[in-house]
Amino acid sequence: MAKRPGLSIRQLQQQIFDCEGFRVSFERLGASRDELAPYGFAVMAPQSWKVSDWKRKRLGAYLLAFSGVTVYAGDDTPIKSDVKLGRLRDTYYLPAYGTLDPADTTDNVVELSDRSVRNPVP
Repeated sequence: MAKRPGLSIRQLQQQIFDCEGFRVSFERLGASRDELAPYGFAVMAPQSWKVSDWKRKRLGAYLLAFSGVTVYAGDDTPIKSDVKLGRLRDTYYLPAYGTLDPADTTDNVVELSDRSVRNPVP
């Protein structure tokens, strides 16, 4: 059996994750014989868009191939409300880095007063 041209659903999902920074899954509509086009965007959608905006504006090419799309938060749970993409992307940052607070100091910050000076300026 020859491999069908176009992308697999898994490849399309990976392209979306690579571009947009969040995971999705699709529910196929009918037979899986239809060819899937590559995700046609090189940069992520604006942070201020909501998930519904992203679906409407960026998934139009896949409208006839899928009956539904599920968008996942960073903890792999399906999102239940129409959140802004910036907030959704933050859910992926939090598990990896532990905080979203820019004021939170990390262990690798050294106060200048605590640092020994090897070459003092005369």
